[in-house]
Order: sequence, then structure tokens, then C-alpha cells
Amino acid sequence: MSGNHDAAIDAVKQQLPSAAQAFAEWPAAMPTGPFALYGDVALYQSGGFEDPRLMLYTGVSRLPTLTVGWCLFGASRNVQPGKDKETLPSGARDALSNTAAVRALQFLAVDHPETDEAAVEALAVPGVTGSLVTLASAVHQDHEGRAVPLGCEVGTEVYAHHRGPVRVGTVTADVVLIGSPIWIARTETKEDQDQ
Repeated sequence: MSGNHDAAIDAVKQQLPSAAQAFAEWPAAMPTGPFALYGDVALYQSGGFEDPRLMLYTGVSRLPTLTVGWCLFGASRNVQPGKDKETLPSGARDALSNTAAVRALQFLAVDHPETDEAAVEALAVPGVTGSLVTLASAVHQDHEGRAVPLGCEVGTEVYAHHRGPVRVGTVTADVVLIGSPIWIARTETKEDQDQ
């Protein structure tokens, strides 16, 4: 990462709470969406969608009071924890049979003025967040055993959340956040992993 990139991230972080701060009152209080936050995540990246701008980032953060699953959709390609998929696993394709979930994905993938509002509305349709979490869980499970997730710091807009318990690969999450990344920065290099 360049110094300018680091400085830009630091400037944004000054305006955002960390995931631990945002969920300090869990489970008594849940942040109301949409909201933005940042946190350290063990992250996988997946491609394989029809829209080449759409990438899926799945991961887990262990906070003092809960475990957070991350289901982030966007075009950011500055991290490659594991190879991209040529096609999505069958469990993920099954989740995409929900046309309302596919519509929500389109709003999360495309950058236009109505994105935030349209994505929030699309994610509010009953069953959509569950379908996207199923999609993320299937893709995450497919990565496990083939690749080691990268340690990353993620800043993200959160448009919806799905309360658990939810299996994200081999981990049970208390809540899964659904949104789009503002930035993704590696906190661990491939060399760190190899040691």
C-alpha cells in the first residue's frame, strides 16, 4: 500500500466507528442501518458472478462480545485471498434462485446515485438477506480447506444485517453484515502466512 492510500484510509477511519465500538451494546442494542464501520477480518474474495464488477468478500471477525460474519459485495479488487472461482459452488447458485436477492446484488454491484437507497429497499424484501447470507456461507465454505483467508482491515457501508446464529464456513456468527466495501487493506502478507 502506498503512503497516500494509508493516509486516505486513516482519514476515513477518523469518521467511522470500529466494529467493536458499533457492537459494544450487543445484544441489547443493534446499530441502525445503513451505517459504516471498520474492522479486522479474515477475508476471502470470490468472483464467478455474471456481472464482472461484482465481487464477494466473506469473512469473520471475533469481537469481545460476539462473532461477526461479513458478506460484502462490490468491485474492489485490491485483495486476493485465494484464487477467484471460475463458477460459484452449487449452494451459492441455489441461493441466487431468489430473484429479489439477485436484484439486491445488482444494486450493490453498480455505482449510481440511487445505489444506497435502492440497495436498502431491495435488502428489506423478506427473505433477501437470508438468501445472500446463504450465498456467502456456501462460497466461504467452498474456500475453506483450499486457501487460507487473508488478514485484512475492511471499511464498509452496511446496508443490512442478518441475526444469527449463522454458519459462515466452520464458524458460527452472531450477526452477518451485508454491504459494500469502502476499502480493503491487507494487514497480513502472503509471506506472513507462509511462516
